[in-house]
Amino acid sequence: MKKALSVMMATAMAAAALTGCGGGSSSETQAPASNGGAAETKAAAAASGEKAEDVFWTVMACPASSALYPFWVSIGEGIPSVFPQYKITVSEGQGAVAITKAVRNGDADLGNSVSATDYESYNGIGNFEGQPSKDSRILFYYEVTGEMMCVSKDSGVQKLTDLKGKKFCPGGTGTSAESIFKSICDLFDCAPEYFTASQSDSADAYANREIVGTVKLGPVVDSYVMQLDASIPIDIIDLSEDEIAKIREKYPYLIEVDIPAGTYDGVDHDVHTVGTPQGCQTTTAVSQQDGYNVCKAVFEDAKEKWQAAYPVGAENDLVELTLASSIPLHAGTVQYLTEIGVDVPEELIPEEYVPVQ
Repeated sequence: MKKALSVMMATAMAAAALTGCGGGSSSETQAPASNGGAAETKAAAAASGEKAEDVFWTVMACPASSALYPFWVSIGEGIPSVFPQYKITVSEGQGAVAITKAVRNGDADLGNSVSATDYESYNGIGNFEGQPSKDSRILFYYEVTGEMMCVSKDSGVQKLTDLKGKKFCPGGTGTSAESIFKSICDLFDCAPEYFTASQSDSADAYANREIVGTVKLGPVVDSYVMQLDASIPIDIIDLSEDEIAKIREKYPYLIEVDIPAGTYDGVDHDVHTVGTPQGCQTTTAVSQQDGYNVCKAVFEDAKEKWQAAYPVGAENDLVELTLASSIPLHAGTVQYLTEIGVDVPEELIPEEYVPVQ
């Protein structure tokens, strides 16, 4: 599989689109002197032996039907197990676009993110045309997900252009799967007859043969795709090298993802598609110290907890994935990565980052 290589390539392509400044070393034991707000309060409390002030967060996860949902449940439990001051409520979101809107509006403090939506939101394009969010930040990425365009084996659909005129769900309403698929169809002028529905409703429509297929953006082994396959045997559209090259030229935040033959019953050929890193988004409203604490918990102290809940991604290199971000990282992420000896690219360092001596 080309997961790691593709991520590295995406990093290089996305770098030209980013802006940022600053850099320097940091330390685990000292908060930034001028970070302000909660960070200064907690640093003072720690120095005096006082209990850190409680922080109440809403973390918006992906839909409960997603294979990624257990990761977020474990994160909601794992962070407070290391830093008890965080009182976290994990709520179910309805896809990356809807989650991003909630984080941007302050209805959620942290949320599941997808690199495609992160890029659009930060730059004010696509679903966020004319509404850039330069305060958006990435805390970490933890998984690579592929755009799996699933069709019934007896549909006669083998390539993108075969979808034109067919009744097909582009992905759950408000999801990045939907946004990415529609962008691809616009690029190749191959839009099907769109059937708009949630992920669960599209699965029912597929099982009832109301549609020829649907799209799921998920890990290579995805329970939702397995559910589709169990109802009516599936095939997954295989993109050509030329199609992938054109897609990535137009949308540099997408990466190449390979799905080996036999991953799903009856899909006996390798599937080449595009996809995105999935991660945790927030804004500059979350302090550098809080962001640092989140990363320390996820990368180290609560790692075993989420690995047990999400074994599919247990061996993923979170540092490598995080450095593939297409927008600036959170200041706390930069502090943590710098502390463990990672050379963070200048274009990923936000202007508000304060080096810690």
